[in-house]
Amino acid sequence: MEETYQVPAQSSRSEFTERKSRFITSLCRVKTRQAAEDFIKKMRAQYPDATHHCTAYRIKDPLIERFSDDGEPGGTAGMPMLDILKKENLFDVIVVVTRYFGGILLGAGGLTRAYARAAAEGVRSAGTALMERAVRLEVQFGYGFYDRMQRLLEGAVCQAEHTEFGEEITLQLIIPKRDTAAWMQQIADISAGAARLTVGEELWYPFKTIDSICS
Repeated sequence: MEETYQVPAQSSRSEFTERKSRFITSLCRVKTRQAAEDFIKKMRAQYPDATHHCTAYRIKDPLIERFSDDGEPGGTAGMPMLDILKKENLFDVIVVVTRYFGGILLGAGGLTRAYARAAAEGVRSAGTALMERAVRLEVQFGYGFYDRMQRLLEGAVCQAEHTEFGEEITLQLIIPKRDTAAWMQQIADISAGAARLTVGEELWYPFKTIDSICS
C-alpha cells in the first residue's frame, strides 16, 4: 500500500511575458473534481477578458487527470501542463494558465514551451508537501511527566493538535502511522507506563515540505 504522495504546499500565483503574450499561472490544492472545476470558473471570472484559460489537474482518490487547451492548438497547452504535474508526481492540484494574446504567434513549439514553463513556475512557487499516512494519538498523563513529554515532542515528526490541562494533561497528536509502535514505546518509557494512549482515526497529513524538481 502506498505510504506517501505529494501535494502543493500552498496556493500560488506567478506571471511572465513571452513575445508580448502575458501568461498568468494560478495553482491551488483541491481534493475533488468539483473543487477543480469550481477553481477554473473562479479564474475565468477573475480574468474575463483573457484570450485563453488552459487547465490541468490531478486528483489522488479516486485518480482523475484532466486537461484543456481552451482554444489553443491541440496538445500545445493542457497536455504540457499535465506533464509537469506528472513529472512532479503531484496530486490534488489544479493549475490554470491564463493567456492574454500579445499579437505575435508563438507557433506550436513556442506555445508548448510557454505553457510548460508556466505550470513549472506555478509548482515551484507553491512548493511541494509530502503527504504521509498518519494516525491520531491521544495521550493522557500526569503533570509530573509534562517536561519529559515536551522534550520528546521537540524536533519530532508529529503535529500537536491540542493540549488540555485538567486533572491530568491530555495531548492530541498526529503522528506518522509507520512510527506508531515507536511512539507508544517512547511514551511508555518516559511515563514509566503510567500514560494512557488511544490510537484514533487514520488520515493523510503533510509532515514536511520538499524541494520541487521543476527546472
